[in-house]
Amino acid sequence: MNKVLIPTKLSDVAANTLKTAGYEVIQDADTPLDVQAASHPDTVALIVRSEKVTPEIMDSLPSLKLVIRAGAGYDNIDIVYARKKNVDVMNTPGANSNAVAEEVMAMILAYYRHLVQADTTTRAGLWEKKKYMGSELTKKTVGIIGLGNIGRNLVKRLQGFEPTLLGYDHFLARQRALNIGVTPTSIEDIFSQCDIITLHVPGGPSTHHMVNAELISRMKDGAVLINCSRYGVVDEEALAAAKAAGKTIGYLTDVHPKDAAGEKPSAAVADLLLPHLGANTREANTKAAKRAAEQMVAYFSDGDTSCVVNGESPNGLNPAHLQLAFLLAALARKAGGILYCPAAY
Repeated sequence: MNKVLIPTKLSDVAANTLKTAGYEVIQDADTPLDVQAASHPDTVALIVRSEKVTPEIMDSLPSLKLVIRAGAGYDNIDIVYARKKNVDVMNTPGANSNAVAEEVMAMILAYYRHLVQADTTTRAGLWEKKKYMGSELTKKTVGIIGLGNIGRNLVKRLQGFEPTLLGYDHFLARQRALNIGVTPTSIEDIFSQCDIITLHVPGGPSTHHMVNAELISRMKDGAVLINCSRYGVVDEEALAAAKAAGKTIGYLTDVHPKDAAGEKPSAAVADLLLPHLGANTREANTKAAKRAAEQMVAYFSDGDTSCVVNGESPNGLNPAHLQLAFLLAALARKAGGILYCPAAY
């Protein structure tokens, strides 16, 4: 009987689905993963959320064949080392995409209408209506960088506000972008023209500080930058320098170096700072759990590797290039440029 560890808080639908299929499931969200791995060395598969799957974890599980990230990004998993160990890594494409798209909408509206501050001061007995003059989302020009599952869901959610939508995605065919109501353009044009810019790209070496000082300098005064993708995509030091120099930019983010309590490096520069809430809905949790379990059953029963994100790559590449190679291979898996397994961004 295959043993599966689920060392995270995840809907019971995953464990129940796997148990029905004949798996032995250990679900424990309270015990650290390394402790569980030491207690269950015969584990063949893991389902994780934000837990880090390090080389040490993989070395302690000699029977490990599969790791599934119940969500979009998988930078908490060492996919290069996993490949060396012949461990396949999957994510659950699209499972969290609606939840993240709705969070972006909530952040925009909360920022534009000063909802957080207004609630706090009104509860304190103040009446600062004049202070909280807001802006309307209607008719704004919105730039979406990354038109995968999240980006495309966001397009749908924005439509009622009659925006002008600009988009950039290297892997989405131009006509497909036009078909969903987005005008494809360059990243530079998005930063120069948009009132709102929202990022939906993977983390890792290929996107580290993608939003740099040069792009930030192109932003209009009053523009808003939203990062619900991964920490490190935005050069926050460059953003802080631009703000200190007098540039008026709103920065809204829910991504951090670690999903844990403690000081947050973004606090000094962010105008709206949230814990990593993007996928934190009951619906998304259930969907990701169900998808993870179904993918696991299909993998072991049918050899279905369609959502593996660290497939075989050429030998001799350094780790950073391997990370990029895995990403590019997975992104290109679907014909026509449609983002597939890692494209829940």
